[in-house]
Amino acid sequence: MSAFRSAALLSVFVASTAIAYAAEFPTAPPKLKDAEAQGLVRMSVAELKEFLLGKVESQGPLGGRVKTFKADGSVDRTAVGQKEGIEGSGTWRFDEKNNVYCEAFQEKRRYRDECFAVFRAPDGTHYFDYEVKTGFFTHAWRRATE
Repeated sequence: MSAFRSAALLSVFVASTAIAYAAEFPTAPPKLKDAEAQGLVRMSVAELKEFLLGKVESQGPLGGRVKTFKADGSVDRTAVGQKEGIEGSGTWRFDEKNNVYCEAFQEKRRYRDECFAVFRAPDGTHYFDYEVKTGFFTHAWRRATE
């Protein structure tokens, strides 16, 4: 009974942490075209170079992640309040021609190589990623608090 109670308390804690984590992020327009129509500012690669390196917290439709972008072009990601399968290491790069940053990860069932247009959220603290191929919102993110 004690083990059940501990497991129940742990699951409540994890769920409440995930909900609180998600509540701190602003809501993004659903599509890249919507972000442009609302007048959100698209970040240039030069601007992204100034602060993308290091740790960021992100929240997407499936939950949260913490990513660490390293100067050597590698990136580590850890799940926060979501299913397994998105943790691990990959690579990242800037595509200056298309004004985007790109990430590549080998996942359980496929290799993902996606590029993202980044828009500054109205609060000036958060950023919205839109997958370039589909034009859909993927994550809201901010610099991680250490």
